[in-house]
Amino acid sequence: MPLSVAQFPLQDEIVLAFRAVKDAGEKDGADPDAIINKLAADLSSAIHTYVTQAVVQVTLVNTAVIGASPTGPVVGTGIGIGSGILI
Repeated sequence: MPLSVAQFPLQDEIVLAFRAVKDAGEKDGADPDAIINKLAADLSSAIHTYVTQAVVQVTLVNTAVIGASPTGPVVGTGIGIGSGILI
């Protein structure tokens, strides 16, 4: 999917991550290091999910190959269309 579409779920995941650490920080005896580690894990997971939803589209690829062989020159061209997912 285009990253512009994936932006809204990313924002929701970030908001949830911040709310989770806010709630954890309000508890008595909260461990700041554990809270920071949880926030980092949640944010990295949300960002990873966002980035791996990117679609890469290739509309035109044109390749020319020029070389030589014992029987004479070799010339080749190719055109391709493809799409893939950014991983």
